[in-house]
Amino acid sequence: MPFNIWCLGCHNHVGMGVRYNAEKKKCGMYYTTPLYEFRMKCHLCDNYYVIRTDPKNFDYELVEGCSRQELRFDPTDIAQVGAVDRGFAQKLAADAMFKKEHEAEDKEKAATEEGRVDKLEWIQERMRDDFAANSYLRAQFRNEKKTLSESRIRDGNLKKMLSIGTTNLLPETEEDRRMASMMTRYTNAASNLDQLDASRDRIESKRIFGKPDDTPSTSSGSSGGATSSERLKATMKAERDKQINATFSSFSSTPSTSSLLGIKRKSTGSLGIRKKKVPDDVEGPPPVKEAPPSAKEAPPSNPMSLLAQQYGDSSDDSDY
Repeated sequence: MPFNIWCLGCHNHVGMGVRYNAEKKKCGMYYTTPLYEFRMKCHLCDNYYVIRTDPKNFDYELVEGCSRQELRFDPTDIAQVGAVDRGFAQKLAADAMFKKEHEAEDKEKAATEEGRVDKLEWIQERMRDDFAANSYLRAQFRNEKKTLSESRIRDGNLKKMLSIGTTNLLPETEEDRRMASMMTRYTNAASNLDQLDASRDRIESKRIFGKPDDTPSTSSGSSGGATSSERLKATMKAERDKQINATFSSFSSTPSTSSLLGIKRKSTGSLGIRKKKVPDDVEGPPPVKEAPPSAKEAPPSNPMSLLAQQYGDSSDDSDY
């Protein structure tokens, strides 16, 4: 069937390209071109179609049993080449003015359609070497297949780890990568309270009698590049300094009265003074009983005061 038709017997549609066993016969002549007629039976009913060739109009004529489905259009409306008009070609060859007018129209159309023609030529040139195009597409397909396989394995392992076997994971985007890098970068960042606690620990771990710059580097920021042994030594040193500071603070929590008043007691033994022996037959003043030491002269029981007194005694001995 050369085009779509409607059967007049059963009113069904018969599409273009349907094959029939038709009866062909010659029914006339158009100049030197013979006219042929085809008779065929509908495959859906008992109706017969009769179709005749029309060389004058380059078409087919429906004679009996069917009607044409009107899907015809003007080829010039969609920028296609229509049927050749022999009279138009003869007029172009005979009339110079008519030819001049149509040459201007042809040039204008060529200028407007130049980009479209170049694009069509580029498409044809791209598909000219079908072997290279096929090889390129197959290589792309293999790379994509490998990437999908790796992504499927990675997603499967992640699902097993998180126990989300029925959840479909979307492919990662640039925003996901940026957020993941930020979370990884600031994982060890301490809050304000943590920073205050770390600063308080550094102050407590600092030696009371140490140098001003003798500060243990136990924080996460200062020990980032240190080895494990160095960090362990710094931690042990900080704990030892804390214990020493706690011991001194417990002793200095109850200061004595003499230490508060700044009174220092000098021991006579440390000054090198010896009592001179007096003979028994020499009469002298009656012995005076020594009174018990007062509260002000009581030896201090504070270790800090003892350290201060010993420091003062040593200075006095050097003077004598």
